[in-house]
Amino acid sequence: MAALPLTRHTFHGEWNYTLHPQPSPAAPAARNGRPPTPPWSPAILSDPELTGLTPHQLQHLIHTLTPAGDTRRGRPPRPTFADQVLATVLHLRVNLATEPLAVLFNSSRTAMHRTLLKTRKLLEAQGVTISPAITPPTALTALRARVAAQSSSPNTKIKAAG
Repeated sequence: MAALPLTRHTFHGEWNYTLHPQPSPAAPAARNGRPPTPPWSPAILSDPELTGLTPHQLQHLIHTLTPAGDTRRGRPPRPTFADQVLATVLHLRVNLATEPLAVLFNSSRTAMHRTLLKTRKLLEAQGVTISPAITPPTALTALRARVAAQSSSPNTKIKAAG
């Protein structure tokens, strides 16, 4: 207690005191044997390792689905059509659920659910199948870290049940 920055009050100072904030020393990076999490960049979302498609193939898929798709912007949390296709590819390829996708694409869970349903129907109508990844891609760790960081921020659109 003697090392803490506190001011004792005159009335019962042994238990009545004010604790003052002090800067904490920088904690050294933990060495836990795991590789460091890669830095976040939105370009990670279209990484061929995650999508299973080269950038050219992804653009061709978006171009193929555009005439049949609704490219208009909707209610505020609605992503662009290209992002809708990308979110659906990620959902089908690496089995990302609606909530993490909503966080990654700055959308709501409900809007992302509608997007996935609509875009999956477009893919089926065009005869396009997205095969699931056999092993989890290494870029998935960056996505998980981003979702964890965004989910803990106060302005997240995903509300935790409590």
